[in-house]
Amino acid sequence: MDVTPTLSTVQRLVAADLQQFEDALREAFSIDSVTLGEVMDYLLAAKGKRLRPTLVFLSARLVGEPPDTTMRTALFVELLHTATLIHDDVVDDSSERRGRPAVHMRWDTPTAVLAGDYLLAKAMELLAYSENLPILRQMLDTARSMSEGEIMQREEDRRQETEDGRYLEVIKRKTAMLFKSCCIGGALSAGASERQAALLGEFGLNLGMVFQLRDDLLDDDDPKTTEMAAALLPWYLEKTMNAIEALEAEHGTLSVEVLESLRALALFCAERSH
Repeated sequence: MDVTPTLSTVQRLVAADLQQFEDALREAFSIDSVTLGEVMDYLLAAKGKRLRPTLVFLSARLVGEPPDTTMRTALFVELLHTATLIHDDVVDDSSERRGRPAVHMRWDTPTAVLAGDYLLAKAMELLAYSENLPILRQMLDTARSMSEGEIMQREEDRRQETEDGRYLEVIKRKTAMLFKSCCIGGALSAGASERQAALLGEFGLNLGMVFQLRDDLLDDDDPKTTEMAAALLPWYLEKTMNAIEALEAEHGTLSVEVLESLRALALFCAERSH
C-alpha cells in the first residue's frame, strides 16, 4: 500500500536552506517598535509548514545552486503570505489562526493592519534591486491577484449558489497564484531559462489548486464546496504530475532528486490529513 509522503521527507533536500531561512526570517522580523516587535515574535512562534519557502528553494535547486537572491525571494513570499493572513483575519473577523488568537484579537485591529502593512513593505524592500526586478514584478502581480481573489470571495459569500468556474477562479487567485510565483521566483533566482521558469510556474499553479482543494475538503462545512473539491482534486493532481513530466523531458538538465521531491510534495498536498 502506498504511503503518503511526509513534509519532512519532501523538505529533506532543502533542510539546510530552511534552517538558514528561519534565521533570516527572525532578522527580517526585528523592529524597533515594542508593540510591533511583540507581534513579530508572536508570528514567529506560530511557525507554519513553510510550504512556500520550500517551493522557492526546491525550484532554485532544480536548476542550480541558490544564490542570495533565492533567500530574499523565499523571505518575500513568507512575509507576503503572513501579511495576507493577518489582513484576512481582520476582514473576516476571524478569532483564531492556527489554534491561537488572531493578531487583531490578541492586540487590536489598528495594530494588526499596521503589522500587515509593515510586512508588505519589508517584503518589497527585499527585492528592490535592479537584478531582482523580474521576480519583484511577478510577486507584485501575485499580490494584486490575491487581493482580487479576496474581494471575489466576499462577493461569493453573498451569493446563494457557488458556481464551479467562480469557485476555481477564487482559489486560483487567493492560493494558487502564490504557489506559481514561488516556483517562478525560485527558478529565476537561480538562473533558470524562461521555458524552465514557465514549466515550473505551471507546476506551481496546479499544485496550489491541489493544496486549496484538499484544504476545502478538510475544513469547509458547505456540502456544495466539498462536493466540487472532491470532484476537481484528482484532475488538478493529474495536471500537476503532467507538469513534472514536462520538466523531466528537459533533456537531463534538471535535478532528478528535486523532481522526485516535487512529485512527493504534490502527493503530500493531495493526501494530507491537516
